[in-house]
Amino acid sequence: MASMIVRALTTTSPPVTAPGLVVAGDADDLPLSTRGPAWTTDPYTLAGGARSLLTVYGGRHSLGGISGYEAAETTDENPARVALIQQVTLAYLRHVTGVGQADWERARAALAGGSHPLGRLDSR
Repeated sequence: MASMIVRALTTTSPPVTAPGLVVAGDADDLPLSTRGPAWTTDPYTLAGGARSLLTVYGGRHSLGGISGYEAAETTDENPARVALIQQVTLAYLRHVTGVGQADWERARAALAGGSHPLGRLDSR
């Protein structure tokens, strides 16, 4: 057992360099971290490669998503936030798969600078 723990603590993984979209609610204050909602943005701030971060204003942990098979609970039922996440995710997937760029460029323009009432989109 001790050797398994040592291996887990000393094993390193190669950095993730593939592009990625991180979606985080700025009100996601779960007790999984003492850092508050900021911990959910670590995949954007700490990973290498091209990344985009959709910060959903007022978004909580489940962000209207489905947490499991036949599960109905959510911590965020705001239809406007759910629609925003759906639209930005679809635009991002179309962008990274080369199917279309226009929706992603519109989403980036609409959510740039933090002036949109539902969220902000940062990319690097």
